[in-house]
Amino acid sequence: MCGITGTVGIGDLELVRQMTALINYRGPDDQGLYEDGDVRLGHCRLSIMDLSSAGHQPMLSDDGELVITYNGEVYNYQELREQLQKQGYRFQTGTEMETILYAYREWGIDCLRLLEGMFAFALWDRKKRELLLARDRTGIKPLFYYKQNDGLAFASELKPLLLVPGLERRVNRRALRSVIRYASNIENESMIASVHKLPPAHWLIWRQGKCELGKYWTHPAPAPERWNEPELEQQLRATLTEVVRSHMVSNVPVGAALSGGLDSSGIVALMSQGNHSDKIETFTVGHGTDDPDLITARQVADHYRTNHHEILISAENVADLLPRIIWHLEEPMGHMETVQIYATCQAAARSVKVLLFGDGADECFGGYARYKLLHPRVPLPLAVCRDLYGHVYQNGEDAKKTSSGKILSRFMWGKVPESPLLDPHPRPAPPMIGMSQRTKAIESAMNYDQRTILPNLYLKRADALGMANSLEIRVPFLDRRVVELSSRIPAGLMVRAATEKYILRRALGPLLPEGIAWRPKRPQQMQVNGNLVSILELLAHSLLRPSDVRARGFFDPARVDELLRVRPKGRSSIELKMWSWRVWVMIQCELWARIFLDRPISTNIPSVV
Repeated sequence: MCGITGTVGIGDLELVRQMTALINYRGPDDQGLYEDGDVRLGHCRLSIMDLSSAGHQPMLSDDGELVITYNGEVYNYQELREQLQKQGYRFQTGTEMETILYAYREWGIDCLRLLEGMFAFALWDRKKRELLLARDRTGIKPLFYYKQNDGLAFASELKPLLLVPGLERRVNRRALRSVIRYASNIENESMIASVHKLPPAHWLIWRQGKCELGKYWTHPAPAPERWNEPELEQQLRATLTEVVRSHMVSNVPVGAALSGGLDSSGIVALMSQGNHSDKIETFTVGHGTDDPDLITARQVADHYRTNHHEILISAENVADLLPRIIWHLEEPMGHMETVQIYATCQAAARSVKVLLFGDGADECFGGYARYKLLHPRVPLPLAVCRDLYGHVYQNGEDAKKTSSGKILSRFMWGKVPESPLLDPHPRPAPPMIGMSQRTKAIESAMNYDQRTILPNLYLKRADALGMANSLEIRVPFLDRRVVELSSRIPAGLMVRAATEKYILRRALGPLLPEGIAWRPKRPQQMQVNGNLVSILELLAHSLLRPSDVRARGFFDPARVDELLRVRPKGRSSIELKMWSWRVWVMIQCELWARIFLDRPISTNIPSVV
C-alpha cells in the first residue's frame, strides 16, 4: 500500500515533497515526484506486488501523456492486462498501475467499473489537461481533497493538506457532532471544515479550475430473494473461497488478524485451503493469558498450524499510545479497541507486510445485536423498536418519541450521560426514521451501516493504523462479490432467533474447528476495569480542565465538570462503559485539537499528552 499526494494550481513542487514526506510511513520503500507546469504529483511506495524499480511512481504511460499516482490493490489486474494485450497494448512492467493507465486510455472513466479491489488514485491526462481522482467502491482506501480558488490539493491523509498555504485550520462542527453521536465522523467532510473526503465509489475531475463529482457504482439496495438454504451455504462458501484466494496474492508475506471469532477464524480457515509453502502468520491481542479471545484463537491457530503470535495489552497502554493513535487516525473515535488494533498492526508489521482483517462481516451478514431490535418477532410496536434502535445506534443521543421507548431504554441501559456539546443540534435523523413497517427493516439497517459507519469508522481505523506501521490491510468481506451477494440474502437467514450471522455460520462451519462457528459474538473491546477508569480520569483532569474546556469551545464546561465529578463506582457495567466512552471521546477531541489545530504540522509525532 502507498501514500499519494498532489496539487494543481496550488504551491510548488517543494510543497508536494513536504506533503509526501509527512506520510512516508505509508510507503517507506520508495518515493517519487512529478511536475508538469502547474500540476505536481507525489508518491511514497510500500512494495507488495512488483518489488522491482519498475513499480516506481508516479508512473507515466509509454507516450508520457498519462501519469498516475496510485494507492491500492486491484485484484483482477492480470485479467484486465490480458484483455488489453488482445487489443494491441504492449506492457513494459508487470505492475497494476500500468494496467490502470491503459485501461483508462481504452475505456476512459468507465474503466473504474472494471477495477475489482481497493484503491485511491490520481491520474493526470496531459492531452485533456484533466486530473482524475477516484476511490474504490466500499471506501477501503481513503482520499482527501481541498479546493482553493481554481486550485486543488489531494492526499491519502488529512495531515498533508494542512501544509497548504492559506488553508484555515478550523474544526468542522458537523463532524464534531458526528463523532460524539456515532463514535466516528460519518460526514463526507473531514474534521477540518474546508477539507473533504472523496466518497466511496466516486470520482472527481478537475479541469480548467472547476471540479466535477460523479459516481461509478451504486451500493446495492436490499433485494432479498428466496433461497434454498443448502444452495446458499454452498454459494457463499464458494464466493468467500474465491475472494480470500484473490486477496492472498502477494510477493511479500501475508498474515491474518485472529480474534477467535467467526469472521477472523473463517478467513484463516479459507487462507489455509490449498497448497502454501509457508505457514500463515496469525496475530491475536488480549488482556492476560486467560483472555477468552486468546484461548479461542489458540485453538484455531493450533488447528490450522499457523505461526501464531499473541500480543498482551493493558489499560496502561492507553496513555502511552493515545497521542500516536490520534496522530494517525486524524480524528477522534469512540471505540477504545483502536488501541488493540494499533498494537496488533505494530506486532504484525515485524513479520508480514499484508494482514487480512474480518471487517465488514457484521454489516453484511447481520452481526450486531442491535439488529435484533428490528426483528419482526420483537413484541413491541415499530415506533418503540425504532426508539430503542436509535438509542443504541446513536449512543443514547437520540430524542426518543415514545414513553415506552424512554422507559425501556432506561431499564435496559441505565442513565446515559448527556451530550457534552455546546451545540448538539440539529440532530441528524436516525437511520430508521422513515421506516413505516418491519419489512426489510434489518436489511435496510445493515445497508445504512455499510454506507456510513463501515467506511468512516472500521475501514478508516484499519487503514490508518495499518499504514501507521507500513502494513497493508485487506478486507475480504468487503469485496464487491461478497457485498452484492449479501444484499440478496433476507434477514431471516442473517438473524435467526438469538443467533447473529446465521447463514455465515452455516457456510463457514464445515471449515472450522468444533465450537468456533457457533461461538456467541464477543466484541473486541478494552476491558473497562478500575485501572482503565483511573487512567481515563487522570487524562481527563489533565486535558479537560474547566479553563481549557471553556477556551476550546467544544463542550459545555458545566457538563464536563459534572461528568468528571461523578465517579462510576457502584454503577452497572453498562453505565460504566457509557461513562468511559463519553470521557474517552472528550479526551480524544481535546487531544486532536491540540495536535491538529494548535501546533504546526510536522513529521514529529506527538509523544506526550
